[in-house]
Amino acid sequence: MQKEQKRDFDAVAAGWDQEPRRVKLAQEVVGAMCRELPLSREMEALDYGCGSGLVTLGLQPLVGHLTGADSSQGMLDVLKGKLHEHRIGNVSVKLLDLEQQRLDAAYDLVVSSMTLHHVKDVPALISSLVASLKSGGWLALADLESEDGNFHDDPTGIFHHGFARGFLTEEFSKNGLSDVRTVTAAVIEKADMYGAVRKYPVILCLGRK
Repeated sequence: MQKEQKRDFDAVAAGWDQEPRRVKLAQEVVGAMCRELPLSREMEALDYGCGSGLVTLGLQPLVGHLTGADSSQGMLDVLKGKLHEHRIGNVSVKLLDLEQQRLDAAYDLVVSSMTLHHVKDVPALISSLVASLKSGGWLALADLESEDGNFHDDPTGIFHHGFARGFLTEEFSKNGLSDVRTVTAAVIEKADMYGAVRKYPVILCLGRK
């Protein structure tokens, strides 16, 4: 069931990285992006829904500049702390909610990981992200493949129980992207209430403008 209220990511930001599964997933998503995308130090990139920056900082050494954007100031504060601690100069942060605002810059690469299921109108978001791409730029979105709703223990702010591969590729193609494809980026193993381990694929959809 869809929940109208948003999850309070500010409240959980400080401890976000303490869940090993999240760190592992981010590493695997970055690995898939590295395999599938022609990353270069010439790229101006955006990580939408960057959270605490796990994917952002994985991609940071491989692009010229990366903007980490999120609707949670608490998450961005965690990312800013990491940037200061490690003296990283090619990452900036931006408070942004594309359900309420518009992007005011153009990018060679736009990525997002595990954000789509928190967005009500996913086709509108994809359209907005595509509009922000430069000609020849890439869009790469990772999220759960369609599941039965048992993945999230807390359904607050969850609007979709993953996505069918065909839905994402169709939306990418409808927005004029080429070289559209979907790959499995990771598989999350998680125990259910009975202790049985279930596998949840995370898919990565890619396309070029």
